[in-house]
Amino acid sequence: MSPRVGPSGPLSRDRIVEAAIDLADEGGLEVVTMSRVAANLEAGAMSLYRHVAGKEDLLVAMVERVTSDFSYPDRDGLDWRGCMHALAEQDRASFHAHPWMLVATATVTPPFGAASLAAMEWALDVLEAVGIPSADAARAIMTINNYVQGSARVALGESSDAISDDPGHAWRERLQDADLAAFPRLHRLIAGPGPAADRDWFADGLDLILDGLQRCIRR
Repeated sequence: MSPRVGPSGPLSRDRIVEAAIDLADEGGLEVVTMSRVAANLEAGAMSLYRHVAGKEDLLVAMVERVTSDFSYPDRDGLDWRGCMHALAEQDRASFHAHPWMLVATATVTPPFGAASLAAMEWALDVLEAVGIPSADAARAIMTINNYVQGSARVALGESSDAISDDPGHAWRERLQDADLAAFPRLHRLIAGPGPAADRDWFADGLDLILDGLQRCIRR
């Protein structure tokens, strides 16, 4: 029997993961099943189990692949705040490129793969190097992760085809036609001039978190 499976060569774990990511990118995580992945590869569903243990193993491998593709940069020349901005921008980019990652990262159960563990270690090392205890560093990183994920959910949920860099854009857009006569502060906010075009609202929001962390470092 020929070793070739489907039109693109032998079946492998890498090809299975790539096919699963393509499916998730097109239709969301819910459409990723072993049978659908196998069909895309023109292979039998049972043949996939020679390379992945099952759906959970496949999901972990998908997260690992994307995490590796959006790994954090070399820290040379970056202070701790620069590192946290780099972390946030890379994570945000991964969610925008693969929106299913928002669901996957909330459902993947340990053991995590090497890429995910390396990302955690990178972030902890950055903050511990400036004197933040491990437990506090972990809480800070979790807070940043929650901010990034929340901002990505809002941006990806906008009706506009273009994803706004302002996490508050969709909120402002939804309220602009609301009757705010009984809510003067909201009315002034929504009726006032829009955000400056040259302002990076995502970075500004992150800096509010980092300013609090800066005070912890000073103490």
